[in-house]
Amino acid sequence: MILYLLIPVLILKNFQDQEMSYPGRHCRASELEKLIHFYCEDVFHMEMMSISTEDRCVLDNIIRPYNDLTTCLEQLIDFMDCYYPNPTIEELFLTIHTMYFNNCSMEIPLEDPLEDAPQGVVIALTLIPVSLIPVLVYLVVFKSKVQE
Repeated sequence: MILYLLIPVLILKNFQDQEMSYPGRHCRASELEKLIHFYCEDVFHMEMMSISTEDRCVLDNIIRPYNDLTTCLEQLIDFMDCYYPNPTIEELFLTIHTMYFNNCSMEIPLEDPLEDAPQGVVIALTLIPVSLIPVLVYLVVFKSKVQE
């Protein structure tokens, strides 16, 4: 579950190079930090406080506040003519994940863990398509010779 929450941080990890690649944008970083704190971060913290500690690791319970935070950040960053993601956003997400989702990976395992298929089934499902390839190649070559 944590991987799903970290996706905004992990995507486009090359944000350090964006300012050099697109010099026309002038990000107002100091103003951005204040606006993020006031409009997005505080609202997210209030919403998370209404969710019990045990329920914070259940994706259904935190998806709405998390999505609202992400949307708010994207809109503010666009308004401030900055890039998304950027170092400020990365730091914010890391702080939030440390604060609210630190113990989520230590949850009890799934009730029905997925098991590997039996080895015989895997071998059969692999060999059947692989063995059909030479037959199909032969048919294509044979058909092309017949037409000539």
